[in-house]
Amino acid sequence: MDKTDLIVRAKYVITMTNPLIIEDGAVAIDNGLIKAVGRASDVLRQYRGEEVINRDRHILMPGLIDTHTHTQQVLLRSFINDERLALPPLWTKLLIPFEELLNDELAYLSSLVSVIAMAKNGITYFIEAGAPRPRELIKAINEVGIRGVVTRSTFNVRGDKITDADEAIRGIEELLPEVNDRVRVWCSIRQVMMATKDLLLKVKDYCLNKGLGITYHLGEYQGEVDYALTKYGIRPLEVFDKLGLTLVRPTVIAHAVYLSSRERAIVRDRGLGIAWCPMVDSIAMGPHWLPMFNDALFGFGSDGGAFTSLDLLHETKIARAVGKALTVGITYDKSSFNSITILRALTGWGGLLIGDNVGAIKEGFKADLITLRLNDARALPAYDPVESVVSFLDGHDVNDVLVGGRFIVRDGKLFSVSEDDIIEKLYAVMPIVNEKLNNIKYGAF
Repeated sequence: MDKTDLIVRAKYVITMTNPLIIEDGAVAIDNGLIKAVGRASDVLRQYRGEEVINRDRHILMPGLIDTHTHTQQVLLRSFINDERLALPPLWTKLLIPFEELLNDELAYLSSLVSVIAMAKNGITYFIEAGAPRPRELIKAINEVGIRGVVTRSTFNVRGDKITDADEAIRGIEELLPEVNDRVRVWCSIRQVMMATKDLLLKVKDYCLNKGLGITYHLGEYQGEVDYALTKYGIRPLEVFDKLGLTLVRPTVIAHAVYLSSRERAIVRDRGLGIAWCPMVDSIAMGPHWLPMFNDALFGFGSDGGAFTSLDLLHETKIARAVGKALTVGITYDKSSFNSITILRALTGWGGLLIGDNVGAIKEGFKADLITLRLNDARALPAYDPVESVVSFLDGHDVNDVLVGGRFIVRDGKLFSVSEDDIIEKLYAVMPIVNEKLNNIKYGAF
């Protein structure tokens, strides 16, 4: 009998491989990796765990992947009402000016609040869209223990002001020594309208030379399309494709709501990923085209705590409803955009979306796992665990979170950080932040 560090047994194991569901299953974990998965009787016969965890009224599945979030915007939560949401465009009028108010202390607190919320909601991996103070985010990741792709907020055009592209590249380069098992560094582009051609080319070259991934906002605003057509004579993603940015792997495009058929073909042919943020995209942009097409690699994003509770399981409910409304309304097809597709997007297509061995329970993959409680009348009966996850369970049902085989959350309790202390700090800074927010003159402070 082989020894392992940990065995987790559950009523249902959703593997995201074949077989998809194992009833009364178990996973053996050793040295942070999955060593075996199968029927509990088989795993327990072959392996002896230093610790055995029984979750007989739970679903065990891969951890969730948030493909687009802003960890240093959470202190804006509840401030963005309908009138402010309508600011054209919101990011230059409010979001980026707010980020410029942050000092290291506020940026760290914001990062910590965001990372804690993600961990408690079962998110084991996330992509930061562009942090103004990325080192404070790295500090929070290392403290809480989930995995994160860290990017610096990268742009060099702000109104009439243009800054040096090389300075922006140096800002990315300075982060590389911070890379570890939990922290990856990618490049980002804040927006096509906020980057010179020189910066776009230098970011592309830097990513390709260093082997870094990239994420960028694109297709989120009609004015952005008009800008690209006016300046370059082609649409935004066609600009990026012409400049070679679509050669970077992995690529995750945030939002991508306003894509033409030619741009969708670029996504498909280049194997690019899309981060669909169901709530924010729906309220700020419009219905997404993704449910109507089956040839795009995509994941779900929260778009950060300024807009959402960072609960991807809640986002899937919105995605399912919005997606079905589209497919039923246009083609009267109630079976398309199904729950399996939603679950694959939720877990990053076995890591394909982000270029890492996560998102599936299979031998050799990282042991980034969560359990979900099935002991609440609001969630039962649970005949089909996939339907339970997609249609009924949410972040409050997360019981355990393991990253690299180590508990980050156990029985609903955070391990490394005192949530009570963080709440006290939030109450202490709220008057300060509120005063700054109330002094906003949209576009300048």
